[in-house]
Amino acid sequence: MDTGPALVSILRQGCYLIASIHTALDDSQMIRFQKDLIAQIGQHRSRGVIIDVAALDVLDSFGSKTLRNIAEMARLRGATTVIVGIQPD
Repeated sequence: MDTGPALVSILRQGCYLIASIHTALDDSQMIRFQKDLIAQIGQHRSRGVIIDVAALDVLDSFGSKTLRNIAEMARLRGATTVIVGIQPD
């Protein structure tokens, strides 16, 4: 069942994953993103992950904590995580 455009895309580029968040995610969507990304890290034995949050206007405390948890879980699976696109204002 297609529910519309993807909120997040996860692309594999060699041994790296690139995850782009296209729009603001609510808490349940953020947890789903976390589970999906961690599963793909294990499935593809990824060495690195890039998470692009440039499309987000605001990143709340739950989102920040979830991104931190993703980075820690990825590290435990042997992948380095880089979060890009955070705006200083």
